[in-house]
Amino acid sequence: MTLDESGELGSLGQAHPLQRRLSDELHARPTLPVAAPARIFHVARHGAADPAEDLGYLVVLCEALGIEPPRSRTRQFRFTLDGATVKWERYTEFCAWTVIVPGPEMGPMPDGLRAQIEKAPGLNLVVVDLQLHLGTVAAEAAAMSYFDPANLVASNLGNGRAEIWSDFRAGAEGEVKLVLGVREDLVPRTVGNVVQRFLDIETYRMMALLALPVAQQVNQRTTALDRKLAELTATFAAGTDEGRPGDAVLLDQLGAIAAEVEHLVAESAWRFGAARAYYALVEDRIADNKETPIGGFETVGFFMNRRLTPAMRTCESAAARQESLSQRVARSSQILRARVEIALQAQNQALLRSMEQRAGLQLRLQETVEGLSVVAISYYLVGLIGYFLKGAEEVVPDLPHSTVLVGALLPLVVALVFFGSRRIRKRLHKGH
Repeated sequence: MTLDESGELGSLGQAHPLQRRLSDELHARPTLPVAAPARIFHVARHGAADPAEDLGYLVVLCEALGIEPPRSRTRQFRFTLDGATVKWERYTEFCAWTVIVPGPEMGPMPDGLRAQIEKAPGLNLVVVDLQLHLGTVAAEAAAMSYFDPANLVASNLGNGRAEIWSDFRAGAEGEVKLVLGVREDLVPRTVGNVVQRFLDIETYRMMALLALPVAQQVNQRTTALDRKLAELTATFAAGTDEGRPGDAVLLDQLGAIAAEVEHLVAESAWRFGAARAYYALVEDRIADNKETPIGGFETVGFFMNRRLTPAMRTCESAAARQESLSQRVARSSQILRARVEIALQAQNQALLRSMEQRAGLQLRLQETVEGLSVVAISYYLVGLIGYFLKGAEEVVPDLPHSTVLVGALLPLVVALVFFGSRRIRKRLHKGH
């Protein structure tokens, strides 16, 4: 390692292609400083067909407003319009617009800006209307005028640095109203961190709950498939009674159930995994608030634990049920395949026994044919010898009668043919 003339480090070699991108990840979503009093509107739009569509819309919007558009791959962008500060952020599944309208008037979002956000890709999943007051007394007074005390949730944050009030109920336009009061000595960046935590809690809560309808559908489908699997298992566990479907048919039916289960898992696994991640973020943000109760009201953490946690447990249960069903289908398939293999082995053994019996019959038949062939060969050889001896009688008058000689040679010929054929057969067996 060497220093150049300016005292700075010289080149240390070629950089990793992801070095800059990974280093910038720590600064990808800087907190937006917020000065109290102000009114903050937060909209998370979900369902855009292409994530690049959000950035494309923002570029067109900036060009129309005469604002320098963001660079490619930008995930956060800020600009000012009609006195309001606007922050645009792109997440994995959704795009968030945060509008800060400063001043104690708590005025509404500018109509022009509202219209532009409504034209953005996707649909509104989260709408938050947060009133930021300077001082906790003003916040409490505003909260008591907005909310029904019977449904109110309130927390003291960070040992009195701030207070949050809400009922977390969606209004006429789907908006959730929050009232936040901060201490006068808090700097805008600290206030921005507190505001961002509650925007994250509401956004990630709704994103986590996207898995709840999926879990309910999965539970219904899993129940039906579980019943079909139980009936099928009972069928092939009943034995081999007449009228019962064959193992091949049962295996096809079991394969169809396995395919449905795997399709169900493929459709829902990602949603359940995302829900776990979003729920963990909600818990992290709540823990960062360091809440203490105000009077007899529930804290945000207690409220979320009592209302959100059961929904997440339902999702976890649905995921566990379909995983358990997948394993049971796999075990049932193994059992049925094992039984099919045992049946095939029994059929193969029966076939081998049948082939062995046929081989024995063929061997006995072969031995019979070999005996007949010895007789036939001997007959032809004796006949040839008889013809030879008859011809020899004409040449040698003193030669004994050919019939006598043939009769004397017959045992010898038969013996030679018999032993010769056995020797040939042995040589053939040795060759194999």
